[in-house]
Amino acid sequence: MIVLLKKVRVKTLFSLFDPVKVEPLELCYLEAVLDSSGIECYIADDLFGLKEPEEIKPDVVVLTGYNVAEEEIIREARACKTKYSGVIVIVGGVHAQLNASAFHHKNIDYVIHSQCLSVFKQVIEHISDSKNKLTEAGVDYFIDQAGSADGIWKVGGKHYIKAADSIKADRRLFQMISPKTSYLEKKQVALIKGSIGCPYGCEYCYCRCVNGGIYIKSDYDKMVEEMADIGAEYFWIVDDVLFAMREDALAFIEAISKIDLKVKIIGYLRADFIIREADLLPRLKKAGLAEVIVGFESVNNEELEDYHKSTDALRYPEAISLLKENSIDLTALFMVHPDYSLRDFIDLRDFIRKHDIDVYTISVFTPIKGTNSYEKAKKDLITQDIKKYDFLHLVLKPRLPVPLFYILFYWTHLRLLKSKRIWKYIRQSICCVD
Repeated sequence: MIVLLKKVRVKTLFSLFDPVKVEPLELCYLEAVLDSSGIECYIADDLFGLKEPEEIKPDVVVLTGYNVAEEEIIREARACKTKYSGVIVIVGGVHAQLNASAFHHKNIDYVIHSQCLSVFKQVIEHISDSKNKLTEAGVDYFIDQAGSADGIWKVGGKHYIKAADSIKADRRLFQMISPKTSYLEKKQVALIKGSIGCPYGCEYCYCRCVNGGIYIKSDYDKMVEEMADIGAEYFWIVDDVLFAMREDALAFIEAISKIDLKVKIIGYLRADFIIREADLLPRLKKAGLAEVIVGFESVNNEELEDYHKSTDALRYPEAISLLKENSIDLTALFMVHPDYSLRDFIDLRDFIRKHDIDVYTISVFTPIKGTNSYEKAKKDLITQDIKKYDFLHLVLKPRLPVPLFYILFYWTHLRLLKSKRIWKYIRQSICCVD
């Protein structure tokens, strides 16, 4: 059996710059599962110029992608069925976990909606030999009925993870593309995933809904062991929150110190954690914490309450100062609501300028399919075009005229032109030097 693993991507405005280029980690996990079963497999990802090998004919194609790639995944499935006679098409990934029915299409055979790698393995074993029983949970599959134009879909039950998988991602791909990976000016960036889900309850967040809302904390010893085996310049730990409690940070510091590992870490932290555990920042810096990504979302506490964010915007300046004092880089995440007035945009711009935030992103509030906020906003959506759900487009009617909203939205980005890190990244991109 030959399996092709493909990341389906849709270009956005920021694709022109590609400020972040990282390995398709979910495919590297699937590759590890296939390797353990002795199954030949290949990874295709246009971001790194990894094309489908012309000399092979896959028996199975696995497609994953972000929410905006939903329609493109269906088109890709159709193209695969045309190109490879008799091929089996599987769709998986984070978007499919809460939106499996969106892929109930006649050109797709299986939709895996569980994060558990054993579900994927069981599906592959069933395809390889139909005598192997197909799991009853975590996967939907298409039944082609004679005389029926569309066939029917057998919907599997929910399958949630109660404990983290022991399988490590296959890192051969990273070793091959390592020089091309980046997080802005930071080069050779490997992704690390430890936890599942998120322990917080932000209303807009997709991550808190996956795995049935069950949160599984990272095993920091295993995480550090994995990093030690990879040999990257930077490790971007893409857990939704790197540390929720003080004991988490202490466990991470201890795990690093056990093997005296020298690493540079990028990770997500909440502002309230940074303030509450300020005394740990020097130790975290010494342990390798190089950059923190903080979801501030809004500088208005009423808006934060609506989001169920449970942070205090009045204390955000303290968190920013603490990171600067400890020489830890910051990427600040903000979100503008369609209901914003001119004053709201000005307040956000002034906050960024006043606190000299060098690197930040601003997204448009976007209810994502599969979340409660999407269901609540469904009747008010102004577009069903999935490509517009990229956090750069309005999908809800704004208070301001649409052209003015977009002018102000991009106006708030202009300060990035003063960012030393942004200019360093631009010079690297132009000169192709580290």
